[in-house]
Amino acid sequence: MKLPVKSLLCSCLVLASVTALSACADEAASAAGSINGPHCPTDKVPYTRQQVGDYQVYMYEPDNAESPQIWQGPVCIEAQTLASACQLDLGLIKQVGAGQQPGTVSITTFSGSNATEHLVDPVKCAP
Repeated sequence: MKLPVKSLLCSCLVLASVTALSACADEAASAAGSINGPHCPTDKVPYTRQQVGDYQVYMYEPDNAESPQIWQGPVCIEAQTLASACQLDLGLIKQVGAGQQPGTVSITTFSGSNATEHLVDPVKCAP
C-alpha cells in the first residue's frame, strides 16, 4: 500500500530519532519524485561534501576521514537547479573549487607528479 508523501513524512517524523530525520526526509522526497531536486548518493561512506557556489560537491573515499587530503572518487555534483545529479568517474582528487567560467566547477586530479584541472559544467555533466 502506497501512502501519500505527507503521510510518509509525518510517519517518519513520529517514528524517527533525531539522527535519522534526514534519511527519513530523503526517503519521503524519493517517494514524491525528488521534490527537493536531484541527490548524490550518501549511502557510499565515507564522503566529504563541499559547497562550491550554488553546487554541493560530494567527493567519495577520502584518504583520512578526519583531515582528508585526497579522495579516491567518484565525484558527484548536485543543486536544486540541475535536472539530475552529475556523477563523474574521476579519481585521485586533490581539490575542488569554483571554475574560471561562471557556473563551472574546477576539479583537480593527479597521477604521480602530474596534476590535471577538469573544468566541469554541471548542467551538461561534462568536463
